[in-house]
Amino acid sequence: MNRHRKFYNELDDYMDDDYYEEEEDYYYEEGEGYYGGEEAQQPTGVSRTDNLEGQKPEESDIHRLDKQDVDYELLQTLLPGFYEQLLTTNGTCRCDTPRAVEALRACNYDVCQAVSAVTSTVVRPAVSTPIPGKGRSLKVGSTAKRETNMTASTKEQIGAAVDFSPSSTQLQQQRQQQQQQHKGRKDMVKEIAPDPSKLDCTFIVAGHVDAGKSTTIGHLLLMLGKVTQSEVDRNEKNARQMKKESFKFAWLLDQSEEERRRGVTIDAGSYCFETEHRRIHVLDAPGHKDYVLNMMSSAAQADAALLVVTAGTSEFEVGLAHGTKEHLVILKMLGVGHIVVAVNKMDSVGYSQERYDFVVRELKYLLKQVHFKEDAVAGFCPVSGIQGTNINVVDVGLTPWYKGPSLVVLLDQCPLESRMMGTLLRLSVQDVQDSRIFCKVECGNVQKGEKLLFVPADVKVQVRSIEKPTMGGLVPAAFAGDTIVIDTASSLVGLGPGCVGCKAGSGDATRCSTDFKARIQTYTTLQKSILPGARFTMVCHALTVQLQVLVLVSKMDRCGNWSSGMVKCIPKSTQAIIVFRAERKVALEPAEVCRSLGRFVLQQDGETVAGGLVESIML
Repeated sequence: MNRHRKFYNELDDYMDDDYYEEEEDYYYEEGEGYYGGEEAQQPTGVSRTDNLEGQKPEESDIHRLDKQDVDYELLQTLLPGFYEQLLTTNGTCRCDTPRAVEALRACNYDVCQAVSAVTSTVVRPAVSTPIPGKGRSLKVGSTAKRETNMTASTKEQIGAAVDFSPSSTQLQQQRQQQQQQHKGRKDMVKEIAPDPSKLDCTFIVAGHVDAGKSTTIGHLLLMLGKVTQSEVDRNEKNARQMKKESFKFAWLLDQSEEERRRGVTIDAGSYCFETEHRRIHVLDAPGHKDYVLNMMSSAAQADAALLVVTAGTSEFEVGLAHGTKEHLVILKMLGVGHIVVAVNKMDSVGYSQERYDFVVRELKYLLKQVHFKEDAVAGFCPVSGIQGTNINVVDVGLTPWYKGPSLVVLLDQCPLESRMMGTLLRLSVQDVQDSRIFCKVECGNVQKGEKLLFVPADVKVQVRSIEKPTMGGLVPAAFAGDTIVIDTASSLVGLGPGCVGCKAGSGDATRCSTDFKARIQTYTTLQKSILPGARFTMVCHALTVQLQVLVLVSKMDRCGNWSSGMVKCIPKSTQAIIVFRAERKVALEPAEVCRSLGRFVLQQDGETVAGGLVESIML
């Protein structure tokens, strides 16, 4: 039997031939779809009834709440936790949404008391247990009998736990008390919720080496008051001694001796500033090819990108053919959906409109090649990082032909992808220092005092405090898209970049394994066809790990059909399904569940050769 047959049977039902655009080098996102694994099969020999199904309601049930209800926001927040605790306490209990709401209100919105009240009044369903060898089942407990017992023996308990029929005076007092308590809880919910008028966002600064990325960001920080003129003057004095006077702004970001000696960014710097509608966390990524892995790690954290290109004669053409194209491919594959483009060094070409138009035209063509949609670019802006032209305010004297906004305004107006606020908590760990965990909230939310579990390190911590660098202080909670620093008194031995956090005790931790199945797109940079046993370096969120190809499952031919026989190799510019094995257990999610934890890039011999989406974790 063909050793791959089991994979073909699995793929036949749900493969979409139009996932990538045919005969293109890069991953194409339009019309993308993700596919889950097979549905769990019902074990044989076990009889179950509808009454034993999970208690957690569909999202639509909770959304049926009356939005005019004064308790709407609070109930929407408490109901998921109520059902989760009810399912944990008694998996056979059934409680519809109206009854859950009634119990919560009667117990002053105390979830624990409401669950206790409901479980003490709910009639347990009959459970049928099959008897091997006989065609009949034994009923454990009688529904009618339990109803009789409940009415006779538990009525007093019901009245003590939940008084559904108090006198009118008592009812009025009770509701007033509930409204006061609800007001406090509602104010608390509003206090910790993110402000939609001042969102946090992360920008990665990408571009070819020597495009002037650090200089542009350094000058921007000076204009916005995040650094002082004395710091710039000190850098200018030190740079003059090394005959690098033009690095006075770049050295605000590149502070290590190695970076200053070589004149390039090596480690991604992290800086924060505010605009009218944003609190922006900017990552100054290295542009040199030797440090592209550092750039990938930064891109995995970003919501959007600031692409810096140089308008300098011949410099733009050289950068376009090398670093700029590779950076755009990485941004596309890691899900960075919107870009602001700064055409830098306009002073070196005399602020020529003709040169600017040429650069914009070539970039638009390249962006189309890499399958960025036209509306993915928030705008182009001609700037001079060294002179500060058009960074904070448009200089109509130097660029009278430019009718767009300044660079800061473009960053403020750049669209952002939707965030997964109401899903399970996922934290991607970027770094660990002493008792502090530097991480990004990929989805869900985390609050002070909560207990967290980080996998695959299996480290449990309790959140002592949460710091948001964009706000420069402590906050009670953080939400999807926020970059935060968690402080804890717990031991962090074994915790490091690439670990993923979730809420402890919830039973929904990210699954960890060495093996996973993924759908990939190889690029023209792939020098050798992929064979079983081939090795790559994978970058996914903050994780960098060595991979080996375990099984070549399937590949798409030139007609858009998936192969039905044994796959011998995967050439360049090809879409394929591959089973990979990592050198250690890794924390990943299928891309359909959490995009940021399921998108990855593959490198081989210093070249970016493929990108992919995790389809399933193989335990």
